Amino acid sequence: MGRKNKLLLIGEISKLTGAGIKSLRYYERINILKPAYIDPNSGYRYYSFNQTNLVYLIMFCIELDIPLKELSEFIDGQDTVNYRAFLAHGKAVAQEKMRTLKKGLGFINFLEQKLALQEEYPLGPIYTRELPEKYFYVIPYGQTFEDADQNEVAKLFFDAPNYESDNNEWLEYGLLCEHSLDRTYRYAFVEVPQDKASLNCRAIPAGQYYCRQNDISQIEQAGSVFRDYLNGENSFLAIETEVFSDKFNINKPINELRVIVMPGGLLR
Repeated sequence: MGRKNKLLLIGEISKLTGAGIKSLRYYERINILKPAYIDPNSGYRYYSFNQTNLVYLIMFCIELDIPLKELSEFIDGQDTVNYRAFLAHGKAVAQEKMRTLKKGLGFINFLEQKLALQEEYPLGPIYTRELPEKYFYVIPYGQTFEDADQNEVAKLFFDAPNYESDNNEWLEYGLLCEHSLDRTYRYAFVEVPQDKASLNCRAIPAGQYYCRQNDISQIEQAGSVFRDYLNGENSFLAIETEVFSDKFNINKPINELRVIVMPGGLLR
């Protein structure tokens, strides 16, 4: 009786730590939290106050999605926890989870920006936007964009150097045309940060772009769509990239088509 009086009932340690009683019993079954004492007559479980730290450690693992079987690797048969080794492991897992969360937040911000663009400009009318210099990693297409090979498009995301920027900003992807009087070069592109630009990248100039949103691809018709804005120039860039609407149909995406005149010639 004297020993039990110095220990905590399972309900008390549950209240102290916030861990459910069923959870505490489960931790015992998988041998990562053994009671300090089990009453042989009643079967009641008793715990020492010092064991609350181990409960918090278990809860920390759960929060970080660290499998509890991994925690057991840091606890020996004498209930000794190798905290230094576990903390190194836990820190690495936590840092990776933070990177994943930042990446997810970056994607949410990216979608919000695309939604705001679609809300600001309706489908159909031509409008202007001032855009900064961008860098596109490109792969060439065939004679028209209808020759698209989806495997080649997907390959962009494997080959492009650091598709996501270091600050977890998601970058654009889509189609690029370089038009001149006698030739058109077609590419699929994915935007990359300037410091990651490679030989397969095009520097897309800053400036005022004429833009139009459509629910069908019109990049092949960019010259006629923006005829009144090209002032007879034959050298221009056409870019088409997805925007997102409140109710987004993945089989019929909305695209923003952009053009900018290149009076000094194409990027090549």
